[in-house]
Amino acid sequence: SFTPETHPTKGLDGNSCRNPDNDIIGPWCYTTDRDRIWEHCQIPDCVEMKCGTPVIKPKRCFSRLVGGCVSNPHSWPWQISLRTSIGKHVCGGTLIDPQWVLSAAHCFESSIWPSAYKVFLGIHTERGNEPSKQERRLEKIVMGPNRADIALLKLESPAIINDNVQPACLPEKDYIVSSTAECFVTGWGETQGTGGDGVLKEEGFPIIENKVCNLPEYLNGRVQNNEMCAGYIEGGADSSAAALL
Repeated sequence: SFTPETHPTKGLDGNSCRNPDNDIIGPWCYTTDRDRIWEHCQIPDCVEMKCGTPVIKPKRCFSRLVGGCVSNPHSWPWQISLRTSIGKHVCGGTLIDPQWVLSAAHCFESSIWPSAYKVFLGIHTERGNEPSKQERRLEKIVMGPNRADIALLKLESPAIINDNVQPACLPEKDYIVSSTAECFVTGWGETQGTGGDGVLKEEGFPIIENKVCNLPEYLNGRVQNNEMCAGYIEGGADSSAAALL
């Protein structure tokens, strides 16, 4: 039988429609009729989940200043905060699926046990005390291959997708990023006294072709084929700020 206790990640709490056993007829729900424990629900099929389409439009800030710009609240709804089990912010990450987060492997240098961490979603402040906050424990941590600085985090239960929590889109395999593309960095990082402490900030950068970034006066061949370079390089090496992504 399907109960919240036997299947805790199937969303069985409450009397709502669901399809935990992939019934070919469609979703079903429990009833209050003692002679009919459950019945199929007459609801339309769900539309395909959207990604990368925030309800609140981001500023898309290109300030070129340390610390960037304070983001519009919930304009980057795939942004998550990785926390220790007691709630201390450790790293950022990106929701890529209702139950999966993409983060960096170096964030787990102190421990690789899932029980040592949790994730906050749907927040704008680092404090994370908004009503929109969703909190999830980790079920699994998958480190990237060949010491790549990447980690996949499986949440114990899927995030609830709404206006404040949405997944980012993933590129197709072997997708080549255009040299005219723009990228954005978001997070609650160090502001160095520029203001906006404790709230999500953003900064935009142009993509730089690898062959340009690998010139001796910039990163001198450090950029690999599976890496990207971004930043500002006009003005020569003394005033450039190119970085690996």
